[in-house]
Amino acid sequence: MRKYERKLLPTAAEILWKAVIIALTVTGVYLQARDDGGLFRSNTYLYFTVISNSGTAVISAVFLILETAERLRGKYYIPKRLFTLKYMFTAAMFLTLIVSSCLLAPFKDRAYLLSMKNLCLHIFAPLASVVDFLAFDKRFKCRKRTVLMGFVLPLIYLAVTLLLSIKGIMYSNGTNYPYYFLNYRSLGWLTLSGGNIGVAWWLMIVAVMTGIASALLLRLKRIICKRNEKKYSIPRYKY
Repeated sequence: MRKYERKLLPTAAEILWKAVIIALTVTGVYLQARDDGGLFRSNTYLYFTVISNSGTAVISAVFLILETAERLRGKYYIPKRLFTLKYMFTAAMFLTLIVSSCLLAPFKDRAYLLSMKNLCLHIFAPLASVVDFLAFDKRFKCRKRTVLMGFVLPLIYLAVTLLLSIKGIMYSNGTNYPYYFLNYRSLGWLTLSGGNIGVAWWLMIVAVMTGIASALLLRLKRIICKRNEKKYSIPRYKY
């Protein structure tokens, strides 16, 4: 292993930060599921917020184990594709933060906004994930096309959600749609009247938010990667 490669091995801070993320995501999901009727008796896990938090908890646990092994043995075990998958969940968490703050928070009461459930799911865990990605994933490769990976999870979620809605599956909010802007039965698809806009327009808004979240993450990461090249004397990589 080259000298600069040894410098890219995970630090104790990286490993501990993964534990923090796991604690925040698990706490948020547990509190949400508890309030919705129980860990195994609710449709809590059909929400994008809960899915992104749960996925982040799992991949953070995987990274925690592999990074611990890397630190102890001085070898790389985390493949490049796993870094990409982690970026996808980080982008999903960042999107959760943006959508909840811009589209959902205005309709929530103060008690909910200040609850530990909301703070963990929508604020603390997403921010911790973003910090982890930007500060610690030193071996992540920033490519322009990677921004498209930020759309994968939201698109899969949209397709599955619309299918479940058509099937009549009920969510824990008592309706068959998880978020008000996906209620195509009430809003229609291309509505632009009566103070309402159709689901197609809402999807365009969310798509823009997704693009901003994904691009911003990569832009900031690219800046940090270039600094790391100088700090760790890494051979020039085209970002």
